Amino acid sequence: MRLLRAITALAIAAIFLTAGFDAGAAVPTKRALLVGISDYGNPRQDSGRWRDIHGANDVHLLYPILQRQGFEVDSLTESRATYKAVVSAINSLIKSARKDDVVYLHFSMHGQVVEDLDGDEPDGWDEALIPRDALQRPSESYKGENHLIDDQLEKLVSKLRRKVGMDGHVYVVIDACHAGEQSRDGGEAENIERGTIIPFCINSNKTYEPDKTVKRYFRVPSQKDQSPVTYLEACQSFEINKEIRDDKTRRYHGPLSLYIARTITDHPITADPSWTEEVKKGMDAEADIREQHMEIEKSY
Repeated sequence: MRLLRAITALAIAAIFLTAGFDAGAAVPTKRALLVGISDYGNPRQDSGRWRDIHGANDVHLLYPILQRQGFEVDSLTESRATYKAVVSAINSLIKSARKDDVVYLHFSMHGQVVEDLDGDEPDGWDEALIPRDALQRPSESYKGENHLIDDQLEKLVSKLRRKVGMDGHVYVVIDACHAGEQSRDGGEAENIERGTIIPFCINSNKTYEPDKTVKRYFRVPSQKDQSPVTYLEACQSFEINKEIRDDKTRRYHGPLSLYIARTITDHPITADPSWTEEVKKGMDAEADIREQHMEIEKSY
């Protein structure tokens, strides 16, 4: 009997070795970080300060859908979504990421253009995401240190792509506008826009005069050890991102978040990015946001 058991164990081991099985190999994981802000701490909705939007609604919408698809989901909303907390959460995601993972990063918040200080932008402007503790205008005590600048986000995403490797995929969703006038018509939820047309200038009083050529796709540089990446952005850098209402729930959302939720119900997120084109089709057909154009940046 002992001889038979030994022979059986050896046979099983031989099968695994023949099949190339690696008992120590990590199993690819789906990971998501969702960041959304509705309450910017401006109860009277004063002009010159960030007005409330419905970014947290996007997180609450997407969280259960991603969980059902097997994602390990982390989230930051409202007062928890400070600059330091957001950067720390991304760094934690980078640390935990493994080869072949599918990673989904989502930001639903205000956006603003910022004077480019290092000269790497041809048009002289960076774009920034607005965490809960970022101010709309510079002052003696605030020089933009809590703005999450696109240069910094790109460096973090680059590290994440290197951890995930060539057979994984990183998705970055930005449901904000980089430059658009925010408004609240008569205190109603209609016409809420995620950003401001006022640029953040530290060293000058430059006027924001963007190139308004609409371009729907951009190529992201890639190195051979990095995963593919797909950026989904709700509008062009010079456009306004308007919230829309879900007719079923009567709740307001960023349009990109809402169409992602609708799309991935039937087209789950995987390393295959073809589902993103379905999102774009939905956004292009939405009558309430005809003045903005969804943008896709990709490395493939």
